[in-house]
Amino acid sequence: MNLRLLLVEPEPEEALFLKDVLVDIEGGRHFHSWVHIDTMHVETWADAEAVLSTERMDVVLLNPELEDSEGFETFRRCRVVAPRVPVVMLLGLGEEALGVRMVREGAQDFLIRGQVDCAPLAHALSNAVERERIASAAQALRFIDPLTGLANLGSFTVFGERDRKLAELLGNGWMILLAEMQDMDRLTEMHGEQRRDWTLVQMAELLRRQTNSAQLLYRIGPARFALTLFETEFESLERAQQRVERALAGERVLVGSAIFHPQDPASLEDLLAEASDSITMVHNSHRGAA
Repeated sequence: MNLRLLLVEPEPEEALFLKDVLVDIEGGRHFHSWVHIDTMHVETWADAEAVLSTERMDVVLLNPELEDSEGFETFRRCRVVAPRVPVVMLLGLGEEALGVRMVREGAQDFLIRGQVDCAPLAHALSNAVERERIASAAQALRFIDPLTGLANLGSFTVFGERDRKLAELLGNGWMILLAEMQDMDRLTEMHGEQRRDWTLVQMAELLRRQTNSAQLLYRIGPARFALTLFETEFESLERAQQRVERALAGERVLVGSAIFHPQDPASLEDLLAEASDSITMVHNSHRGAA
C-alpha cells in the first residue's frame, strides 16, 4: 500500500525528525500490512493549500502554527480545501484542549510535538485513514437504495439538479421519466414482502437495461423509479421515452415524464411535480376506461 502524506511543519529540525520517524514506521511492523509512506513536506499554509488543491493526499500531518496562518484557523482552512482528507494535528505542550476541539470539529487525532514516536504516530495515521474510509463508505451508502442498489432520492436531488443545470448551460434538452409500479400493496397482501421486494428488484433490472452512460436511474419512492435522460444526436427525448415504454409493455407500470427546455428553464422540483402529475392523469384515465 502506498500512503501519500503531506507534512505541514515550519520548523526544519522538527520536520527532519518527523521524516525520520516516518521512515522508521515504514521499515517496521507498525501497520497491519506493508506500507510505503510517500511524504511531501511544506512549511507554509499557502504551499499546503496549493498541494491539497492539486494533489491526491491520503492524510495530512499538520502543525497549525505557521508563518501565514495560526491555530484553529489553519485547521479550518485545511478542512475547507480538503474535506475528505484525514488530518492528524501536531500541537504544542499544553494545547490538549485545542486538540479536543479540533477532533470534535473533524480532525482524526492529535499528537504533542516533542512526544512523537513511531508507535503512536503509526497508530494515529492508521486510525485516521481507516476512520475516514469508513466514514466515506457510510456517506456513500446514504445515497444508495439498499434493496435495488440504485441511487436513491437523496442522489436524485443532488445529481438531478446538477444535470438540470448542465442542460441549461449547454442548451440541451433533458427529461425526467417516472415509472410507478401499480398494485404493490395488493401484491404484498397476497404474496408477502419477499415477493414484493423481488418484483421491485426485477423492475430495477429491467429499467437498468434501458440506461446508458448519459442516463441515470434512481429509486425515489417505495414503488417509483426515476430515469433522467439527455437528448442526443442519436436519440430524441420522445424516442427515448417510447423505447422505455416499449420495454415496460405488459408490466403493471405507469409512466410519466417532464421535459426540461433550455429556453424556458424550470426547476427540478417543478419538473418532478409535472412528471408526477402526468402519472396521475394516466392513472385516472385508466380508471375511467375501466
